Amino acid sequence: MLCALLVLNNCGKPDDYYSADFLNDAELAKPGKVDSLQILPGRNRAILKFIVAPDRRVNRLKITYSSSLSAELNTLMADVAASEYGNYKEVAIGNLPEATLLVNITSYDTRGDSSNTVTGSGFIYGDRYNSSLYNRIYQNITTINGVKQLNFQNESAKPRDTSVFYTLQKTIVAYSKAGGGIVTVEVSPFVNEVKVPDIATSGTIRHYSVFKPVVQAVDEFQSAEVSVSF
Repeated sequence: MLCALLVLNNCGKPDDYYSADFLNDAELAKPGKVDSLQILPGRNRAILKFIVAPDRRVNRLKITYSSSLSAELNTLMADVAASEYGNYKEVAIGNLPEATLLVNITSYDTRGDSSNTVTGSGFIYGDRYNSSLYNRIYQNITTINGVKQLNFQNESAKPRDTSVFYTLQKTIVAYSKAGGGIVTVEVSPFVNEVKVPDIATSGTIRHYSVFKPVVQAVDEFQSAEVSVSF
């Protein structure tokens, strides 16, 4: 009977089972590794987003990263809060070159034991990407049913479905208002005209376009501003 109980007590628990009872009987098990690593790119920065293992022995994370442009390896340590076990955690990294970012994350427990390392990579954007951006083309001012409107060239590359990601996010337009002052409006890439009933008889239209390189990007980029007299 005693043998049978011993067999039952040591069966049916997977390697990544982190209950206190199990860990008391298996102190040599590796600490839990992070899961679902994402690299959210920005302008010369990134946010690492991942799920911390539910293993409560883990108390810190070692993050090493490098650029595809250099062999230099950078290291930072991140503590694990009690509320983060089994939940998403974000770690920001700044001062990155415009290149592919290579990341390794290893979990450590209070004894200094380490988990298997999780790796990931993602492209970081910067001035080179920004310099490639275009300004949406302003065409003219027309009057429809007595109301003036600004017309922009159709974005032929945009998806038909407005729910599908498109790198051009919006165009910011500022125009001279009748009676003085400036009015600023946002124009969607899925819209080719915007009504401006209060536009001045003559003045200036300034506009620039705003882009995101990928849907998960944490920063927006903008084209150079264009100024047009009318």
